Parts: sequence; C-alpha cells; structure tokens
Amino acid sequence: MKLSISNLAKIKQADIDIDGITVVAGENNTGKSTIGKVLFSTFNSLYNITDKIYNQRLKEIDSSNKEILQNHIKVDQSYHYVIKYILYVGNCINRYISNADNQKNMDSKDKIITDLRKEIEKNDENVPDYFNDYETTVEEIANNIIRVMNVSEDVLMKEIISRYFSDVFNGQINSLSIVDGNELAEVLLKINDKQNRILFGNNVCGMISREINIQHKAIYIDNPFIIDGLSKNQNPDIINKSLKDLLVRENENILDDVIGSVIAKEKLNTIEELLDKVVDGDISNNSRTGELYLQNKEYKEPIALSNLSTGVKSFAVLKMLLEKGSLYEKDVLILDEPEIHLHPQWQIEYAELLVLLQKQFNLSVIVTTHSPYFVDAINLFSCKYETDNAVNYYMSVVDYDGIKMEKVTDNIDKIYKKMASPIEVLDTLRYELNNN
Repeated sequence: MKLSISNLAKIKQADIDIDGITVVAGENNTGKSTIGKVLFSTFNSLYNITDKIYNQRLKEIDSSNKEILQNHIKVDQSYHYVIKYILYVGNCINRYISNADNQKNMDSKDKIITDLRKEIEKNDENVPDYFNDYETTVEEIANNIIRVMNVSEDVLMKEIISRYFSDVFNGQINSLSIVDGNELAEVLLKINDKQNRILFGNNVCGMISREINIQHKAIYIDNPFIIDGLSKNQNPDIINKSLKDLLVRENENILDDVIGSVIAKEKLNTIEELLDKVVDGDISNNSRTGELYLQNKEYKEPIALSNLSTGVKSFAVLKMLLEKGSLYEKDVLILDEPEIHLHPQWQIEYAELLVLLQKQFNLSVIVTTHSPYFVDAINLFSCKYETDNAVNYYMSVVDYDGIKMEKVTDNIDKIYKKMASPIEVLDTLRYELNNN
C-alpha cells in the first residue's frame, strides 16, 4: 500500500510506503501527524461507503415521510391509532425501499405509487381510512423517495469525505502556505494495481475517483486519556469517537463476532504475556456507574481505569481493543507519538508489542515518534521476529518550498543523528560550564 499526499495541511509532498510498520520521525510541527490523520480520514470515510450512503438515504426518507404521515393522518382518532399507523406505514415504506428489485425503478413515480399502495394495503386494507386524502399522502411519499434516491452517489460521497477530513483537520484541509494556498490538495491511495484519488479545493472534496473498496477500518490512537472519558457522556472529535466506540462496544447478540474473537484470541498468547507485565488483570464495567475498573490481585478492590497512570493507560487501550475483538486482520493502526507518556523501558516493551501485533494480525501500522529508544526498539524487534523486510522509516524534512517526507529505510542513522542533536547541545553547554 502506498499513500501519496500533495499540498495538504502542512505537507508539500509525501510518498509513504505502508507495508507492515511505517515509522515517521522528525521534529515538532513538521507534519508527522498529518500522515496518520490523512490515512485515518481516507480509510474511515470510504470504509463501507456504499452502505453508509444507502443508510443515509433510508434515514432521510424515513424522517421526511414521518412528517408527511403526521400531516395527513386523521387527528379525530385515538393517539394509539395515530402512532400505530404512522409506524406501520413507515415500516411498509422501508420494506419497499429495501427490496433490491424496487431500487431499480426509483425514478418512476406511477410505479412507486402503485407498489407502495400494494405494500401498505396487503396486510391492512383499512389503512386509507385513517388518512385525509390518502392518494395525496402516497403521492407525496413517492415524490420524497424519488427526491432522496436521485441524489447523486458521487455528490454524497464527496460530502462524506469532506465532513471526515474537515472534522479531523478542523476545516483546514488545503495548504495554508502563502505559496501553495491556491493549489488543489491531493490524496492518492494505491493498493496493488488500483487506486483511490481525492482532490480538495477550498477545504472541500471536489473530486473522488475510486477503484478500491475499502473493507478495513483505521484506528487512530493519540491520547491515552480517552480511558478517562469512556464512562462519561462526552462529545469527542471523530478520531476519539471512533476509538471510543471500539473500546466500549457491546455486541447486541451473544453470538455476534464470535468467529473473529476466537481467531483473535488464538493469536494472543505472546501478546497477552507482554500486556500482563504492565496491565495485569481483568477490565470490567460497573453496570451502575458505567465506570471501567481493573481487577488486579495487587489491589484490595478494583481500581478505576481513570486512576491508573498515563503510561498504564497507553497499554490498557491496546488491551481493551484486543479483549473487545475490535482489532481485525489487515486493519490499519495509527499511533501518534505513543512514547510520550512512557518510561524508556516501557517504550521498548510497547515497541515489541506493536511488532507482534503487526505480525500476528497482518496490520498496516503507522507510528510517529521523537524517541530514539522507540525507533531502535522497532528496528531490533522487527529483526528478532523476522518482519524487518516489512518496516519502513521516514523523516520529516522542512525544505525551502514546504514539508516533505524523506525515506530513510536504508539509512536510519539519519533519524538517530537528528534525534541526537539536542544531546550535542547539552554536551556543548556542559563543556562550557565545566571550563568556565
């Protein structure tokens, strides 16, 4: 998989190979996080896009039709019958639209009216008696269905993409550079011999060319403090809402996702041993308060996850994703500076955990980092577990015409040298102090 970005946010140009683990290193404010955010937005906006569009059409039709039905139902009858027949007719309409054969004739008003009347009246021939001017009611419903179903899929797709990117980038998608501010931003995602191409102008999606059906989600982790808000009614941004939904999701049916969970658990033996070094115990939910707790033999009673150290929360997020069965083979996992809250020893263990997760689940992982310990640990553990051929390294570079990404897979010493420069500054200061 390859991700190419041009003139988007802070990035002038980036061509990133994503084949296993991709490490992006560099200084602050040099576009590292933009890589992960673009990948997240691209995958999650287009993930099951056909179903998203179809469900939005149904939602709009259902909402508008309820208003039509309320306007036409006879009010001189009991409230019970009003609600009953609004729901009944609404369900008939949804069944009609859900029929694949009917979807082929959504531009024929007369046929829609005829078919709707058959669907509505086949189980209750008295339905017309409960509405004022029943024929007008059905005609308005047919017009509403045609209105919604005739909205172009391309237009809806561009709107969905615009909303995802706008939420992630706070409305500032196109380059803010004085030089490149008027150029179109481009995102190009290539998988095998196919590609999806997205263009943005004036911070909205102006073009989408799609050859790839995105079948896997992207998970973006940049904030271990999300653990604190899992039991609270908050309104997080789209990145953290996506992660929160995966961490607290509950299956409606006891058998939902049973196969995926079993397959995941079979892969977890070594990974669980690593996690248990840091987060040993079971995570459970208090049904009364909604608060999440860690049951650990070291504590006399369960401890609230919100009371754990920030470093432990970083590991707890991964543990919960695995225990909830929210991580699937070939998913995309994006981690923005995961080492920030971790002691160097835990950075090494976290890096090993990522290497094993990538190998066991065949994930596409992007990691941004400032830490030489973390980079070195990824490098060495990928060699240990024989996945080093699937690891790529990049360094953000501030060039005269903007920020670019330099591939340094064959020379990662460039990253170490860049990260060592602050130590050299301190050594110089130490020398000056000792010789004054």
